[in-house]
Amino acid sequence: MDNNEQPAGDPAGSSPRREQVEKARELGERWLGQLQVMIEEAGKTAGPVLRDVAAKAAELAAVAAENAGPVAHKAADVTEHVGDKLAARSKDLAADLRKAAEAARAQAAAPGEAAPEEPKADDAPKS
Repeated sequence: MDNNEQPAGDPAGSSPRREQVEKARELGERWLGQLQVMIEEAGKTAGPVLRDVAAKAAELAAVAAENAGPVAHKAADVTEHVGDKLAARSKDLAADLRKAAEAARAQAAAPGEAAPEEPKADDAPKS
């Protein structure tokens, strides 16, 4: 092999191949430069856009908070009403249970009388 010959697999060995490689490199560098410019421009314009989006999100959160107040008050009123009903029913049930227990104690204290019947679950007071 002489000094002027290039090995068979060397891409820089032939002149047309070398030109193609150089053109591809130049094209790639140009594309990278354009891409870098586009990234920089996007960064410049993204800041204000992101601030606008954040401001809109804050406005929406404020509206949601304002609207949540009346809903929370309604829920509290309903809870208070239901709680009052439940408390009244519980007091009635407790009074009925005390009466039944007192009657059972009175029956047990009286000699010779039959033991009272246990109330069935179906006989529970209904409100």
